[in-house]
Amino acid sequence: MDTPRHTPARLRRALLAASVVLAGGSVAVACSARGSTAAPAQQNGATSSLSGSDVYLISCARCHGDNREGKTDAPALGQVRISSLGEQPLRFTIQFGKGRMPAFGGLSPEKVDALIAFLRGT
Repeated sequence: MDTPRHTPARLRRALLAASVVLAGGSVAVACSARGSTAAPAQQNGATSSLSGSDVYLISCARCHGDNREGKTDAPALGQVRISSLGEQPLRFTIQFGKGRMPAFGGLSPEKVDALIAFLRGT
């Protein structure tokens, strides 16, 4: 039988799972609200050819802003901040999260590479 001290951990996991589902729906709604300019292949689920800016808009802009200006609890992602991070710390933060930032471990290595190149301006 679960003890009360284990309940908060289960509750946190359940809330996290629910927020991931809701966030996915929010991204879909936000993307459809902006109007779809995606190529037909992307609309049909073939998203492996997304550019770094596309990955940013889908995965990061909701918190960090469309122009990387930062919002509420998410910092701006200017060149100074990004260049101060090494390759592995940046990759680790994207994949596993940090602080209030959620993990984006579901991004393929190619999408992470494209995102990092976009953030670094290369």
